[in-house]
Amino acid sequence: MKTELNTYNAHKTQSTFSVQFVRIFFFIMLLSSANLVGQSFDGFDMQKNSYYDEPHFGASLSYTFMSNPEAPYSEEHRKSGFTMRVFYKKYNLGKGDTRMFWQNKSLGDLLNLLVQQIQTNTGVAREENSVLSDLIGSTSWGWNIIDKNRMSGALGFNLNDYIIGATYFERQNGEPVNGTTSEPQGYYWGTGPSVFFDYVLSNHLVLQSFASYSLSMFRLVSVSDAIKDKSYPKPHFAHINLELQTTFMLYGGVDYCWLINRGDLPNQTRRFDVFVGLRF
Repeated sequence: MKTELNTYNAHKTQSTFSVQFVRIFFFIMLLSSANLVGQSFDGFDMQKNSYYDEPHFGASLSYTFMSNPEAPYSEEHRKSGFTMRVFYKKYNLGKGDTRMFWQNKSLGDLLNLLVQQIQTNTGVAREENSVLSDLIGSTSWGWNIIDKNRMSGALGFNLNDYIIGATYFERQNGEPVNGTTSEPQGYYWGTGPSVFFDYVLSNHLVLQSFASYSLSMFRLVSVSDAIKDKSYPKPHFAHINLELQTTFMLYGGVDYCWLINRGDLPNQTRRFDVFVGLRF
């Protein structure tokens, strides 16, 4: 009972943190967009030095929500906690010009895992959860097809890596036993189409959006002790990213990635990140 109470309190505390984090994010973005009303817009001309034609790095604090609705005990797969994210962008303006976007979440995920291991003192024991992360990161290239005063859009392709795995436990007298990790699982590389769309909201605020779809090409490594099935259909992945970039080097947004399971085993892992950070 004490363990269950501690677990409940931990989830309750994380939920409180997540609500506060989301509120702070939207409050900061509201302040940044306060001049939306009653002003003239300069389009992308004023934004070039802040967002475009030069490379930019960014680092952000994220609050991550992980879930897997198809898991037998899906409540055990609803996890949340603080992570971090880094990105590199080189966006050019002008029709036919190129852009490139790379982001990585693995460093923040490893730090989050380390903190959890220290707090729970569980070592490397297998836990009941679902994972959707990366190692190298996701990279997309695009070529501009829309070049207007306040809008810019591009089409291109992506090259991404994904780490996935869902561990399920049976229940015996209410206790988890016999943990197994089945397909789809492992370390995949995938590629597919990417779409970019940017819109100037104000002289100090630009919305940069991005979406991609990745078809797995191959699995490089399987999860240790997983039940492997080489004939199982390789998963696909979808990804949506929305960022508000300000001229004050501050940025924030949301990032949603989900697994598209093409087989008949239960796994529908989803990842949702809310982040606020600085651009350099």
